[in-house]
Amino acid sequence: MLHKILKRSLVCMLICGTALFLLPASSTEITEEIVPAELRHWHQQAVTDGFDGLVLVMQADKPLLLQAYGMADYEASKAFTIETVFDIGSLTKQFTAAAILKLQEQGKLQLDNTLGRFFPEAGDDKKTITLHQLLTHTSGIVNNLSGGDYSKVSRSTFIKRLFRSKLDTTPGSAFSYSNAGYAVLGLVIERASGQSYEQYVHQHLLKPAGIAHTGYRIPNWRNLPLAAGYELKPDSWWGGKADGSSQRWGTPLEKPWDKDGPWWNLHANGGFLSTIGDLCRWQQALQTETVLSKASTTLLFTPHVATPRAGSFYGYGWIIEPAGQYGKVVRHGGSNGIFTADMRYYTDKQLLIIFMTNNDSRFFPAYRDSLITAVMQNRFATITD
Repeated sequence: MLHKILKRSLVCMLICGTALFLLPASSTEITEEIVPAELRHWHQQAVTDGFDGLVLVMQADKPLLLQAYGMADYEASKAFTIETVFDIGSLTKQFTAAAILKLQEQGKLQLDNTLGRFFPEAGDDKKTITLHQLLTHTSGIVNNLSGGDYSKVSRSTFIKRLFRSKLDTTPGSAFSYSNAGYAVLGLVIERASGQSYEQYVHQHLLKPAGIAHTGYRIPNWRNLPLAAGYELKPDSWWGGKADGSSQRWGTPLEKPWDKDGPWWNLHANGGFLSTIGDLCRWQQALQTETVLSKASTTLLFTPHVATPRAGSFYGYGWIIEPAGQYGKVVRHGGSNGIFTADMRYYTDKQLLIIFMTNNDSRFFPAYRDSLITAVMQNRFATITD
């Protein structure tokens, strides 16, 4: 077990710290011995089409494709690199879920604890909502409270709006995706730990995993390249179809943030900044039980609740689905309609795919879907120790 942990750590160090497997984004040549034919074709098409983003395909700790494409910031003439910092959206939820499980390991809460324990002001309709229900989107809490992601909504304002809001469904009765529910979990983490949300996640999850460039305010972003986002221009639609014209939306750090990160419409449910190397480290830390116990990791990836999509279940911050001949996939996406990130791990094949673009309207979901198709066209060998 130890040699696997060391091997995986070394792989992610190489991905995060060097360009060992990275080709120039303008290159159409790719190493035939390393990259299967279908992925070489996808890569060449992405370069030809001017795709902007980042891609990692790794099987059994062997990178099959690690590539930065196009521009992270057109106005600043900065191309994507594997060190580029990216808004990962709702991938943040898996860190929030892991923090709740870590607090349970530390004896500071239990998954069947109710909101009434942490929020005495909770009304009768919400005081019996459990942490398990919040984690699985079965709390009945609305998806989003009033205002947008960057509205200046403080902790106290968020809590007041939360407990004034009406439930969408009876707690525990149905799956109903809730960003607000995960923000509530962020507040629970703060009240149970006595630390800010980011401080707790950084100290107990990220630092033990060797993750340095993920979070809100704690990392020093000044010396790191930060991707800007791009959105459709108002006049870029014709006959209901996008023509691909886009304009600068900016970076998350150019938007209104509080002193400790985004305001609470976004806090703990989205908005984490990260790198493709750090996401690789995170996935490996979960697989090797570096940050959570085996029991907690099992809970994270257990298909607790069925979602409206046939065969799809929600765990804690992860979606679990059958993948046909490829076994089972655990995945999640994150998007604000500008930045889009998609992370998926095929457990039976030990196959990790991470896809990122800073121009959702131009490149998603077509490029993500074609990447997955290219990967799956490979006849992956059975993994042996």
